[in-house]
Amino acid sequence: MNMLLALIVLILAARIGGELAIRFRQSPMLGEILAGLLLGPTALDLVTPNETLEFLGHLGILFMTFLAGMETDLRMLRKVVGPSVLVSALGIGLSVGLGFGVGWLFDFGLAASLFLGAALSTSSIAVTARVFTDFKLMRTRAGLLSMAAHAVDDILAMLLIIFVVSFFGGESADDPIWLVMGKVAAFLASTAVIGIFLLKPAMRWVYRLRSREMHFTVAVLLVLGFGWMAEFFGLADVLGAFVAGAFLHYTEEAEPGMVHRVEALSDGFLVPIFFGVIGLQTDLFLLVDAVPLVIVVLAAAIAGKLIGCGLGARIMGYSNRESVIIGTGMVPRAGLALIMLGLVPEGFAA
Repeated sequence: MNMLLALIVLILAARIGGELAIRFRQSPMLGEILAGLLLGPTALDLVTPNETLEFLGHLGILFMTFLAGMETDLRMLRKVVGPSVLVSALGIGLSVGLGFGVGWLFDFGLAASLFLGAALSTSSIAVTARVFTDFKLMRTRAGLLSMAAHAVDDILAMLLIIFVVSFFGGESADDPIWLVMGKVAAFLASTAVIGIFLLKPAMRWVYRLRSREMHFTVAVLLVLGFGWMAEFFGLADVLGAFVAGAFLHYTEEAEPGMVHRVEALSDGFLVPIFFGVIGLQTDLFLLVDAVPLVIVVLAAAIAGKLIGCGLGARIMGYSNRESVIIGTGMVPRAGLALIMLGLVPEGFAA
């Protein structure tokens, strides 16, 4: 199918699916994924995913996460640093244990079982940010703790993945742990300097230009720039986009018009492509022969974060309802779980 026609079909189907999901009081994300499933090999097989669609979709999650950062109050976020570490650690610990147990149960072997546990330890801040925004949870106590725990998850899960792959002879992740920690510290220090000392005066200068287009351009450059910085230091680019939005939240010049324009680009164009492509890349028929394994892995993936992170929140004094929201918000996986697949050395599962 012609690329422009494929875009038309995918965006139209995803937006219709999203609107229908809203009518049933669900997140638009669900309808957009179902639209992709309908257009992909599971059903009609009309649109084939390609690098262009995947790149546009990835831009979508960057802008979506940037907007989530814009909704986040860093002053409030500081108050949940301690709880976020406990929530993340318990979620990762239980997920690794359950993943290893599943691998051992299905005779994966020691290395592959550990790798499955490491894969289940990841989480997706982008997906959770979309759902929490849809349901007006971003500014709640549960939303703030979940966002902070996701940031901690990205760092801890990445260290765990690198350790597991390196320990079993992988060449793609041979950086020592101290170097990885140094990169994380360098990223946090660099973004703090830019966000605290440089961003505010830069935004004042941009504001004096009286150019709404320039405001939007600066927002785009911040998303791409902070995303690139995160990648440069070995982190997921969505974490950089989130940090950019969180710092921009504090500049008075970040007018509502800028947010509205980014939302229009994100929600109206790029994000539906991202979730639509997820559906396009999924062929449910391929899972038929592995139904028992898929069911057990899904159960482990959900239980690890829901119980582990929810328990951490409950220990820190959050209500049962808030703990369930936080645990559920930590369940989605996406970016880091996919990135780690590229670290798997040949013959790792043997």
